[in-house]
Amino acid sequence: MLRVFTIWISLGIFSLLNAQGMNDNFKLTYPDFVLQGNRFEISIITSNEFLDADKLDLYIIPHRGIKVEKILLRTESGEEELPFSGATSEGYLYDAVMTNINFDNSQTSGGSFFQILITLQSDLIDYSEIEFYGEFVKGGRVVDYLQTSNIDLQGDYPNHYSAKINFYEKTGAAGKSLLLDVGSVFAISPQVEIEHNLLVDFWAKFNIKEITFLNIINRETNSTGYRVSTNEFQILTAESDIYAQKSLTPDFVSNDVWHHFSVLISPVNNSIEFFCNDNKFSEYEFPASVSVSNLEFEFVNNGKGVFQLDQIRFIDLNEDLNPVWRSSNFQSFVSDSSKLKLQFNFNENDIGKYNSDESIRLQNVSLVESDAPIFTRAPELNMRVLSNYYELEWRGGDVKSAVEYIVERSDDGIKFEEIAKLNADNTEAKNYTYLGEKRKNSEVVYFRIKQVNKDGSVVYSSQVKVGQGETEDFIIEQNYPNPFNPSTQITVELLEDTDIEIVVYNLEGKTVAVLHRGYLSKGVHKFKFDGSELPSGIYLYKVSSPNFSQTKKMILAK
Repeated sequence: MLRVFTIWISLGIFSLLNAQGMNDNFKLTYPDFVLQGNRFEISIITSNEFLDADKLDLYIIPHRGIKVEKILLRTESGEEELPFSGATSEGYLYDAVMTNINFDNSQTSGGSFFQILITLQSDLIDYSEIEFYGEFVKGGRVVDYLQTSNIDLQGDYPNHYSAKINFYEKTGAAGKSLLLDVGSVFAISPQVEIEHNLLVDFWAKFNIKEITFLNIINRETNSTGYRVSTNEFQILTAESDIYAQKSLTPDFVSNDVWHHFSVLISPVNNSIEFFCNDNKFSEYEFPASVSVSNLEFEFVNNGKGVFQLDQIRFIDLNEDLNPVWRSSNFQSFVSDSSKLKLQFNFNENDIGKYNSDESIRLQNVSLVESDAPIFTRAPELNMRVLSNYYELEWRGGDVKSAVEYIVERSDDGIKFEEIAKLNADNTEAKNYTYLGEKRKNSEVVYFRIKQVNKDGSVVYSSQVKVGQGETEDFIIEQNYPNPFNPSTQITVELLEDTDIEIVVYNLEGKTVAVLHRGYLSKGVHKFKFDGSELPSGIYLYKVSSPNFSQTKKMILAK
């Protein structure tokens, strides 16, 4: 298996970084989503190749709800645990820890690359950040810094960089997952017809450093065309002994965190592409002579730990990947032009069900409770304000999961009361409506829909808020997709011709974009917001008219 240093050097990764910024000298990788209260890992790969330095002093500043548990130094010779201690954090809101890497150590001398692996523990939080600051020191004097031109990582201070982490709460929607112990096999030969491109989509969580976990086999020749692996530095690659490589951008995979994988096979383009968390890490030639109907996807565990699988999908893809990826966090698959051909959610009580399926080959696998980021879709709520009434209209989220919908109302947006209950009929096209009388003792009123699911879990629509003194001039929908990366759409329906202002703010109240300011006619208007140049996090969009305003929250998750 390729060593991480060979990978980085052969790709000329630092040359690529320097093409963007002459001083780029490290690569920071961290997970997109982390379970609340869970451990996770962050990887920093750098070297002392460009600097005349004795050591690297690294400062780590975990924000709210995160603490550093362990720091490892990994080199080609092995790994060692680095001590760390509290550091002066004057000017910061959060306490810092500090560690250092001595370059007189033979493992980190002579321009060698090395990895700093940081294990962190989270509390029950929705979002937080981890800041980094690194000084290369020679004889007690700072000679340079850890630097990158990646704008997504830029912090609030010079040479400070920030990993932005989104956290999620475990729900019952994920059900069960498939556990693969050492020597386990779960192989699928999907007997499906594909008219366009085949997309294989799945979630995986590892508790292991080095593993080959997916083989793609040509059943006609009984040969393995492609392998997906992580090496001893948890660097992810796809490999082939048969077919030509088109691109390779290795990625780091944190242990104890769920990762979303996709394999896109395009016979028209003669290519097979591999994605992790929606980022492409490898691409190979896929010959026209190989039929997708003859492929077997073999999930195996040849490592020294365990890993889990959840929600494996086989999709006939007839559009871009981004619209399809919007369904990756939900049990239900929604698409205008692609078709779901086969899906495994592993929510059966007995693994024996799969033994009778001729398209499946399994060995030493079991079912366990899943904590994957798979959720129930929330209802989409809209509201119209009439002269004396409110008209609420919504469509079900994951309609097959819903048992009932409860209409809730609040005077302060915090304490809600039930005002109506409707049974769900579990059909896709069903629209639900509720007509409520205005309250005389409240100037502002909030509404939301509570969806109760078959497993007892609940999910809420976004809140709608309206003042009762005046009839509203417009209705705004929740942006879609949400979370989004990097763009999303905001839809506003004007009930009358009026002047409108649409502004996007960050949580500090700073304006980051003005989508419209001026007159618009009655009707539906759509606005695109592009967050390519912004860091991940929570943003607010506010729509204002002369008589009414409304603000909603959206999440940029890169």
